[in-house]
Amino acid sequence: MAFLKLKLSLSLFLLVLHGVQGKSIDEEGLFKSLNKYREETLKLPKFTLNDHAACLANHIACQLKEEDCGKATDYSSTPNHKHNFTDFNKILKKCDINNKTIDDGVYLPVCVNNLDKAQVESNYTNSKYATYLKNSNYTGVGIGAEDDWMVVILSTNKTDHPTGSFSGAASLIASISMGNYMVALFFGLLVVSVS
Repeated sequence: MAFLKLKLSLSLFLLVLHGVQGKSIDEEGLFKSLNKYREETLKLPKFTLNDHAACLANHIACQLKEEDCGKATDYSSTPNHKHNFTDFNKILKKCDINNKTIDDGVYLPVCVNNLDKAQVESNYTNSKYATYLKNSNYTGVGIGAEDDWMVVILSTNKTDHPTGSFSGAASLIASISMGNYMVALFFGLLVVSVS
């Protein structure tokens, strides 16, 4: 009888403890929260989802899941900062990202027990990471999660800042080709106007 009461008390305690813990957040929930923060608080345009950056964020989160949470800031990056992830170039290839389009992007990993919604959001909006969320050069976002790790990658606009767009090789070639076309058109118009 005493064993049954102990077991029942323990079960009730665990149930209450589970209910006391905060609600967890997933990639989609964080995407919505970041956009709400950008639009309502910062009065900036919403982020667009960058599929290439999301692929990279997922791979990075998978690599980080074995790491100690205390090392989260060791894996963040600023523009033009080299990344210290295993097989980084292979991951870029898997995600169809040209390595010439990553320099101006930023990687913002956080590690939060059970990805508690309030703590994860606070780690992005009330920390040094908020500086990047406030920067209007960042227009795209990719988000990945694994275990207690959430990784946000901010990307730039392909046209204005292609070196942070996390674009695939095909879009970089198209940008270069369009640039060559515009130069040829300019010279053609110049020759016609001179004659």
